[in-house]
Amino acid sequence: MVNSFKKWLLKNFEHNELVDIANYGAQNGFHGLIYYSETTKLYRQYKENIWDMLYEDADSQGLTVTELIDSFNGSKNVNNEDQFENLLVWYAAEKVAWEVTECEYQN
Repeated sequence: MVNSFKKWLLKNFEHNELVDIANYGAQNGFHGLIYYSETTKLYRQYKENIWDMLYEDADSQGLTVTELIDSFNGSKNVNNEDQFENLLVWYAAEKVAWEVTECEYQN
């Protein structure tokens, strides 16, 4: 299946922004990934893609999806649905950015 979330990310971010997302995390204030109104909309639009990534990563690491999500930075601070959806969108953005930039590091 073609990853529509990946297409969205590539359309909306320059290469250097993807490098920054991969290296520093999506929580650092990237346009379209800042407000819950943005990230919950993305989650609802690309929910299937995000869950496919979660299941694939969990399986490759020998974890359950719950264990994988619990390992995410910030997961302990999730107290409602918007925060949970935001966390998963940030995970997807970081994962795709990491794959697209092939772990490139830029100062």
